[in-house]
Amino acid sequence: MSKIGELPVLQTTKLVEQTVVCLRDRILQGDYLAGDLLPSQGALCEELGVSRSVIREAMRTLQSLGLLDVSQGRRPSVRPAEPSAVIETLGMLVARSDLSMTDLIEVRRPLEVEIAGLAALRRTDPQLQKMEIAIRDQRAARDVAQQAACDLRFHQVLVEASGNALFGIVLNVLAEMLRRSRRQTLQHSGVEVALFHHQRILDAVAASDEQQARQAMAAHILQTLDDLKAGNP
Repeated sequence: MSKIGELPVLQTTKLVEQTVVCLRDRILQGDYLAGDLLPSQGALCEELGVSRSVIREAMRTLQSLGLLDVSQGRRPSVRPAEPSAVIETLGMLVARSDLSMTDLIEVRRPLEVEIAGLAALRRTDPQLQKMEIAIRDQRAARDVAQQAACDLRFHQVLVEASGNALFGIVLNVLAEMLRRSRRQTLQHSGVEVALFHHQRILDAVAASDEQQARQAMAAHILQTLDDLKAGNP
């Protein structure tokens, strides 16, 4: 492995950046696993051909990226993956962006149609019960905020039933936009429209009918788009 310090003349900032990239790639590739201690500063200096100050600055950067735990008197260790912090940060960026509700629907459509299809194949009886409870609670909810919360819960259980946690991570990034979307559609069309579509989706998932579940979700998303357009002419 070539030493970073053997590259053409570089400023300290550039050396720090290259050191960060080198160590970051090792972590992401699994050379260093969660909980592993990194080599000592001296060993890294020798291996990479950089100074201790470069190593220390690189460690601070990797700590800020959530990849390392750094504490006084011990070698840095690899931090376990914690997607929640990244999701929250990305979610705030999305919420503050100028993305439209149409943009949201264009992302939701392929994701949630796939989620519904997989849920029909993989759902469990307890998950069906949770979807039934979400529908029941939404019907009984007295205001839009409660109705929207139940609506969100129904879709979250569908994600759980799909068996793919990555869907949940992606949709959690969009959580604030999804909440606004649900409030708008409920205010415009009322809760009965949402309940109708949710029941169709649930019936298809309960019957393990993948194709019907996909069609029911696609119809639900298209109805949502129509409601959003009608509410924002």
